[in-house]
Amino acid sequence: MKKAAKKETKGIVSQLGEQIKLQLDYRTMIYVRSKESLKMWMSKYPNARVIA
Repeated sequence: MKKAAKKETKGIVSQLGEQIKLQLDYRTMIYVRSKESLKMWMSKYPNARVIA
């Protein structure tokens, strides 16, 4: 059963497309999928850094 769940997870990740990894503070990291989302998060967290 675990192998089937792992395959489903990989499929979902591959459907998401390009992601931008953003570090909001020293312990919080999120992924955003669009430039508009990136702008919104950067306005809320001015010290945020783009990781990848």
